[in-house]
Amino acid sequence: MNDQELKIKNFSQTWPKPSKNNPIVIIGTGGIVKDAHLPAYKKAEFEVIGLYDVDKKKAVELAKDFNIKKVYDSLDESFENSNCIFDLALPPAILLEVVEKLPENIFAIFQKPLGRSLEEGNKIRKICHQKNIKACMNFQLRFSPIMLPVYEAIRQNLLGDLVELEVHVNVHTPWELWPFLKTLDRVEVPLHSIHYIDWIRSVLGNPKSLYCQSVKHPKVSELADCRTSAIFNYGDQIRCCMTINHCHSFGRKNQDAYIRLEGTKGAAKMTLGLLLDYPNGEPEELEIKTENTDWIKFDINGKWFPDAFIGVMSNMQRFKNGEDNKLITSIDDSIDTMAVVDSCGISSESGGLKVDYAE
Repeated sequence: MNDQELKIKNFSQTWPKPSKNNPIVIIGTGGIVKDAHLPAYKKAEFEVIGLYDVDKKKAVELAKDFNIKKVYDSLDESFENSNCIFDLALPPAILLEVVEKLPENIFAIFQKPLGRSLEEGNKIRKICHQKNIKACMNFQLRFSPIMLPVYEAIRQNLLGDLVELEVHVNVHTPWELWPFLKTLDRVEVPLHSIHYIDWIRSVLGNPKSLYCQSVKHPKVSELADCRTSAIFNYGDQIRCCMTINHCHSFGRKNQDAYIRLEGTKGAAKMTLGLLLDYPNGEPEELEIKTENTDWIKFDINGKWFPDAFIGVMSNMQRFKNGEDNKLITSIDDSIDTMAVVDSCGISSESGGLKVDYAE
């Protein structure tokens, strides 16, 4: 391995840790908190001082599992230590309601999506500005161990001008883990592909326009949709698309999940191991090719879940400490992700341009 290959292979896979850890209060104790937030914070040695959930029994059980001393009796009680970082892991239907009750001058991380619609997202953003709440979204894919080296390769212009970005997912997702999804008018893009949309924006910027169609599946008919095809318009030099199928229930053999990024000088391929046998997952993989190297396979230390959650919280901790000058997934940046998500829903409902067939 030559010096250039060794340098690339050693690109950092983690966000820098804060010099001082601020205490964390988590509001909401659903599956994502149990499977990702708390394991991530435990691994990073962040201090979670308390939990709150409307289902106190569930919060108490989780507190015991992770040795958390306090379970709050009410939202108001959870807000008493305003010097904390508040981690809101809530369904989109109640996020606005809870944000309206947040105290002023705090630091907060919100679970995606930012409400049920772009309209709600803008209301939440406005409240944060009015209350001086320093908020970001938990778009943790940007902080995944397989993504941070790709950003560095882009920053160093190792891939050249970006011309291809494809997200391809063909897996079996156990939707039964999230019963609240049955109540939503839209599911796949706002709750899953929103991560890819946010990552695409972080790499290519905001698309000029898009086409999207999300559809149902007979095997999970209780969900509004669970499969998506989307094309994003970045002009006549860049092809960008998503192909997402969560219902491939025919065994592991032909399941796959990857993001492919190509430029004029190099390329990268990221395998999303988490989505294969979710929630157990398989190893994440990253390969990068440049003008002066063959394909370099990285030794990946960690996974999207839980390690990327460490990155979001580290950025927030460091921002609160004055060590990072910005929140990478700030609410002001994330509102553009919500705008794209909203446009996907409008596009899907419109059905696209009708074909004028000859009679």
